[in-house]
Amino acid sequence: MYVSWRGDRQGIWSLTHGTTREIWTSVRSHIIGGPAIAPDGRRIAFSVEEGEKTLLYIMDQDGAHVRVLSDSLALRGNPAWAPDGQSIVTAVVRDGEPRLTRIFLNGDSPLPLVSEHSVNPVWSPDGRFLVYSGADVGTTFPLRAAAADGRPYPLPSVILSRGARVAFFRDAQTLVILGGEIGHQNPMLLDLRSGVRRILAELPADFAVRDFDISVAGSEIVFDRLQVNTDLALIERTR
Repeated sequence: MYVSWRGDRQGIWSLTHGTTREIWTSVRSHIIGGPAIAPDGRRIAFSVEEGEKTLLYIMDQDGAHVRVLSDSLALRGNPAWAPDGQSIVTAVVRDGEPRLTRIFLNGDSPLPLVSEHSVNPVWSPDGRFLVYSGADVGTTFPLRAAAADGRPYPLPSVILSRGARVAFFRDAQTLVILGGEIGHQNPMLLDLRSGVRRILAELPADFAVRDFDISVAGSEIVFDRLQVNTDLALIERTR
């Protein structure tokens, strides 16, 4: 699953065995963050901006049965499915700051999860805790963690460049992060027990990576490469 533009419309696309297909689009909406796939692979959650409102949608993995899960909260960043598939954790602005909140599929009232500035949650494979981005400090942010009930979870001190994404690598003790300068970052492995990092792959100098994800088996990484293209136009001069 990925987000892409076609003309003036933004949409969610699937790429399966070399075949691409747009499964959701809207001329009125701008997608916030990336789509989140449920643990069972059957549903997708995503957030959008529509005018001054932000909405949280869920739909089937083929784009069917789209429904609004929340239309009255100020959402920020990427959503993440809880390990049991019964709720979605995303940042909701409260008291002027985004704070992780659990939104239930059954319609129960949203439940605040983290009391500090927190966005872009990522659950550990065993579901015991999640990591998230703290408040930006200049061009960096601290990586934090919370247990499933919202209590602080111990992590080594980790400071990442603004916009860097993280993902768990096979187990609950190893993260893949983007490390380096904002304009050029390489995927790295981060050991959460020791805080030690090591480069996973050195990308060419002209690779500007914004986002990445890891296959379920942990054997492959997929990432996007940002490129800037310029059109050359010819204007005929009138005689």
